[in-house]
Amino acid sequence: MSFPLPTLYTTSFKGIGQITVRELRSLFGDALHKIRTHKVRDYDIVQFDWTEDPQNLKLLGTTEDVFYYLSTVPLTGDKTDLQNFQDALTPNLIDPALLVHRQFHGLPHGRTSFRVIVQADHQPWQNYRRTKMQEAVELGICSRYNKWRVLPDNANLEFWVQQIDNQALIGLRLTDRTMRHRTYKTANLPASLRPTIARAMVHLSQPAPDDIFLDPMCGAGTLLIERALAGRYALLQGGDIDKTAIQTTLDNFGKHHKPYEIQQWDARSLPLPKQSVHKVVTNPPWGRQLSAPSELRPLYTSLCKEIDRVLKPSGIAVLLTSEWKTLKPA
Repeated sequence: MSFPLPTLYTTSFKGIGQITVRELRSLFGDALHKIRTHKVRDYDIVQFDWTEDPQNLKLLGTTEDVFYYLSTVPLTGDKTDLQNFQDALTPNLIDPALLVHRQFHGLPHGRTSFRVIVQADHQPWQNYRRTKMQEAVELGICSRYNKWRVLPDNANLEFWVQQIDNQALIGLRLTDRTMRHRTYKTANLPASLRPTIARAMVHLSQPAPDDIFLDPMCGAGTLLIERALAGRYALLQGGDIDKTAIQTTLDNFGKHHKPYEIQQWDARSLPLPKQSVHKVVTNPPWGRQLSAPSELRPLYTSLCKEIDRVLKPSGIAVLLTSEWKTLKPA
């Protein structure tokens, strides 16, 4: 089967875009051309030309969504921008995107519906609001596809407008919520790590087939499962001081991802031999997750000593916390 050569782009949480670039290159190599990056609000955007089946991009773990690129609209701030939004989306741009969208979702049932989502912060030089941008795109689409209907939610198609400085990127979303939320999370805990961020941490650990991979504060098991999904490994080890967390992790694992060892323990005193682990990846508690801020420094100090003890000399540790000033001396 042949596919058109589309321009696609991904959205990742702010700060993860460069990790997404590394993931794209490691997974797909020569299928990518002309990679460029942008930033919009809370997201990093990675845009590229693509030469393979777009559905292969479902393998990505660090991205929130994948989009088919449609157009870039320059912004002057004048209301003439709104007419440019109406004119931007012609059938020769939208029709190829619909073919790719159908590869992901099949034909829509019944009458085609769509919604327009705008991510933009109003700038002093703009003489119109975000809602006007949305309305202009809706009018432009309806004028060319007059049998389609606009819905506020649960539409067949989602067109996104993301303002980047003095231009707006317009794309058709190809993926659905399962790309970022995952289907394996049957049980959750408060403040559980987002799977795409967990996969970015796993990617930084440079996964290898012989990995003995440890999360000493595993919570709901997200990091462990994301490591399992990232490729072959020798053993997954995880634990938590909270008995409920252990059961939640086991529930999310189900009968998959063997071999693994999940134990209830105190991460400040791990029941593991010295230099027995290749990779340690964890998201230690911070802020309101602790009963008192004074607990943080001794916790991080003890945790880092244990990580140093169990990690092999050539091993890698990846930790995520907002408390950098506390983690750094530890």
